[in-house]
Amino acid sequence: MIKLPHFLRRKRSSAKTRESHSVRDYRALVRAKLKSLPDDPALALAQAIGAPTMADFMSIGDGHVAVLRHHGLVDGMTVYDLGCGCGRTAQALVRTGWRGQYTGADVVQELIDELARQCPGYDVLLNVTPRIVAPDASLDMVFHWSVFTHLYPGESYLYTSDAFRALRPGGKMIFSFLEMEEPEHDRVWNANLDHLRRGNAAEHLDAFLHRDWIHRFARNAGFAEPRFTNGQDSKDHPPFWQSLAVLEKPA
Repeated sequence: MIKLPHFLRRKRSSAKTRESHSVRDYRALVRAKLKSLPDDPALALAQAIGAPTMADFMSIGDGHVAVLRHHGLVDGMTVYDLGCGCGRTAQALVRTGWRGQYTGADVVQELIDELARQCPGYDVLLNVTPRIVAPDASLDMVFHWSVFTHLYPGESYLYTSDAFRALRPGGKMIFSFLEMEEPEHDRVWNANLDHLRRGNAAEHLDAFLHRDWIHRFARNAGFAEPRFTNGQDSKDHPPFWQSLAVLEKPA
């Protein structure tokens, strides 16, 4: 059994709330992948979160850590990995020797079970509510990759607002997103259009955000003005493909 800090154990009941579109769709995707690769569950879970091979899984995770370090991650911090999956970032943190307090939250039990197996010193929790399960002003960083890409804007704002509450002054929320202005993201948009034109129901939500919306999210939540990195920018870390936003809580 995964041992959780007291305040996390109290919140596991949140998983009993009504299942949202993103929870339903993501659980179905994970379980379909596990069924298709019964002899290699690690690869199945890696593919469920967008890594075709285990080499890709590790390389992408290393890129995540490079982004976090560029934006101030150091040893001793307390971080919260929203939509942690099976531990792509967590396992990369372990590989790089980072030392700190890590909590990963996801909506799929199979994913967090795998993270717990791979990173036994890290805390994990199942949570399907649009909030950060952490005490007020207790975190140095909240980060999430390809989470807002599958949520309605209102859900994304609720996470943003609650991240502000949970972050310490000077803390940062760092996340990736899809935007129409990024030419490389056209293939997601066009693939979805082709899928719908063929008369198929949407398999899951692929949501795009405009930078103006993120500015408003930040302003309404209390963050300073956000900073952005294009998905193809390789100046300070490997290109992320999705665009990146950094929101800082004023000190």
